[in-house]
Amino acid sequence: MEIALEAYILVNIEASTETWQIMEAILKIEGVKTASVVTGQFDAVVLAEFPELDYLRKIVDHIHRVKGVLRTQTLISVPSPVGLSNVVPGLAEEEKTGSDSYSDR
Repeated sequence: MEIALEAYILVNIEASTETWQIMEAILKIEGVKTASVVTGQFDAVVLAEFPELDYLRKIVDHIHRVKGVLRTQTLISVPSPVGLSNVVPGLAEEEKTGSDSYSDR
């Protein structure tokens, strides 16, 4: 399978289910690269890799079949067609690569 695209799939899990068993099942799905339990509005975040959108639909369908998964929200990563310097002209070299001397903005 040629990997061209990535998506983050946010997952809500039933409160009464075993989260770690659900994560194990999700990690077995072809196309799933990582799966992490998180805090906040969602219970898990899944990183999926896929060659085309139809394949992503299959991954999400498989996730929905896992017992205990309530709902998902999919965020497709949009890769930049050009380098960072072309996206933001005039960006200082330090800002492209990062610098330890900069504080949080």
